[in-house]
Amino acid sequence: MNNDKIRNFFNEIAQNYVHDDSIAIEELLDSLHLEKYPKILDLGCGKGIISDKLLQRNKGEVIAIDLSDKMIEYAKLEHPNTKVKFINADFYEFKDEKPFDMIICFDAYPHFLDVENYAKKAESLLKENGELIIAHDIGREELNSHHHAHAMGVSRMLKDPIKEAKTLEKYFDVILANEGTNYYHIFLKRK
Repeated sequence: MNNDKIRNFFNEIAQNYVHDDSIAIEELLDSLHLEKYPKILDLGCGKGIISDKLLQRNKGEVIAIDLSDKMIEYAKLEHPNTKVKFINADFYEFKDEKPFDMIICFDAYPHFLDVENYAKKAESLLKENGELIIAHDIGREELNSHHHAHAMGVSRMLKDPIKEAKTLEKYFDVILANEGTNYYHIFLKRK
């Protein structure tokens, strides 16, 4: 896998990486009814964009992981009083003693280049009927254009969400797969 290249890319941009807080994020998180998920994995958390928001809504346990040690360093600096557990880890090698109720991958999914192993690993970390949420707060066209211009080699182009979801059906049932100009969502449930 290209994890060293991806890690180095995000380590380089970590200091200047900014993500605007948006109403779309709040609406997405509100729609997920996070209170019913006592243990959540924030996958590809970056600087913790949604980590505290997840914890505020679920009042349980939130573990946030990122491949980039610099992103995790900044997440800890930007959220010093949080009970979120930030961990620098490679998702494909990550283990936890108890399975998760939900994995949310917000604005990070295209950077997981090996979709088969991504799905297999996510399935292994979830409880039976646990959910995998793949979400972006921008549309696929804008996202693919950005990745084409700035992140080739460390990301891949997304297919329409229905086709993308089909690549995950070996391990998951598709709950929702849709997109708009300001969002891209795939919601899945472990078989």
